[in-house]
Amino acid sequence: MDPVTDTANEEGGASRLPRAERLLVSLAVVCLFVMGVLITVNVLSRWLGRSIVPDDVLLVQELMVPVILLPIGVVTALRAHIAVELFTSSLHGRSKAALAILAHLVGIAFGIFLFWAALRSFLDSWETQDYYNGILHIRMWPGQGIFVFAIGLFIFRLLVLLAVDTRRMLRGESGESKP
Repeated sequence: MDPVTDTANEEGGASRLPRAERLLVSLAVVCLFVMGVLITVNVLSRWLGRSIVPDDVLLVQELMVPVILLPIGVVTALRAHIAVELFTSSLHGRSKAALAILAHLVGIAFGIFLFWAALRSFLDSWETQDYYNGILHIRMWPGQGIFVFAIGLFIFRLLVLLAVDTRRMLRGESGESKP
């Protein structure tokens, strides 16, 4: 079983994913922890009378990007996105595989649109070295760069799943299986 392409890893689940994807999830957890510390310190310091964290809203805003987007490849690999299974639960075999392939294609098209727009924004902010107004003058490009990176990985993961599900459909197997 190849953990990169095989999503039907019932015994391993997330632990069978590639080390790079687990690292991205770990980075997202660290960012979430830092975000929680920033918010806690800010709330406590405001309660004591004076906020000691400058640009706290901007820092939390920039930390939300990796918290939300870095694990998206793992969520995609585990097929754990939110889904409405009103009609699809009654489908079997090739029809379910065809629907999974259609979902991948729509996701790839949407992801490419997002990637292109984010890449243009990132390159513009890199060129101009724009920053957010505030005490710390936080640059815009790091958060936008993380966004571009995460969306690129998301598209890559969808392409891998598209290949796996296409191969399964051609073999006559079910296209989607949960870990």
